[in-house]
Amino acid sequence: MHIESGGMTQEARSFLPASWELPDAIAKRLGDAAGRQRVMSDDGHLLLILHRAPTPDDDEVRHPALFWRMPSGQWRSSPDAGGLDALDAHLRAYAKSIHTLDQQVDSATTPSDYFAVLRWVNPLLRSSRHQLTVLQAAREAQPDERRLINARDLAADVERAVDLVASDARAGMEYSLARSSAEQAHFAHEATLEARKLNRLVAFFFPLATLVAVFGMNPPESVVVSQTFWMVIAAGAVAGLVVLTGVTFARKRK
Repeated sequence: MHIESGGMTQEARSFLPASWELPDAIAKRLGDAAGRQRVMSDDGHLLLILHRAPTPDDDEVRHPALFWRMPSGQWRSSPDAGGLDALDAHLRAYAKSIHTLDQQVDSATTPSDYFAVLRWVNPLLRSSRHQLTVLQAAREAQPDERRLINARDLAADVERAVDLVASDARAGMEYSLARSSAEQAHFAHEATLEARKLNRLVAFFFPLATLVAVFGMNPPESVVVSQTFWMVIAAGAVAGLVVLTGVTFARKRK
């Protein structure tokens, strides 16, 4: 499909409104898709190709937002109408996403919470930086368009805000991981102390339990009154203390 107007011919692109009659110098630089964010100008025409604010569920697919300034000074926009008003709304959508992310960072408590924020904020940070570059170039191409200056300044605020949120999310992630590691180390230390107590009890009672098991084969009434039994108990206790002392001394030397 071709559109002809005023001697200008351009191949229609699926992402461009059919009614837009861009000059050939700009139209020939466009591919079948909108592509990266950029600005193109020719003979008073100015075309801004921006990306809508990314979301966590867009699968890295970027949706274009187009803004076209004609030599007469009139602006058009797509897919939302309104010209420069649509550009302001486009930038406010970025600001709204950043505000939502900032709230998520404030309420995050676990590494998975911070990861969810970073999964969203990183594409938003890249897109906002490229967007600022495009609007700065557009402002230089049309220095008398005051609303472009305001849009550029708002884009700078957006880029700075999302950078701060990204930094907070990364710092929160690192702190959360460090805290989790410290808690695990604390629990491991407590488990080690409990194991040592158990080992000491085993070391003390094992000789005694062995001797008692041997004499336990006799009737209880005869064992209790036996002087030898109590001597064995005493010997087992002494042996247990010796084993316990040896185990404790070996651990201290390590």
